[in-house]
Amino acid sequence: MSNWNIAAKSQEERNKVNVDLAARGVVYKERLNIPVIAEQVAREQPENLRTYFMERLRHYRQLSLLLPKGNDPVYQKEDIAKK
Repeated sequence: MSNWNIAAKSQEERNKVNVDLAARGVVYKERLNIPVIAEQVAREQPENLRTYFMERLRHYRQLSLLLPKGNDPVYQKEDIAKK
């Protein structure tokens, strides 16, 4: 179970987790048509991990092609008042 404890990891590994989360966040916002500038988020990452960020961004963008878009009916809320 200690393999899942991020606090027990080295600082470099924790930084990579944070960069990975940032890449996931960018792709999530893109998928739901929420304004986000990937290049700006990339500049906010540690310089030595920017290449890693771009790799993860490409990876998650590829995975997002398999998921529904933001305007997909699965995300549409039913209006309870209409019922």
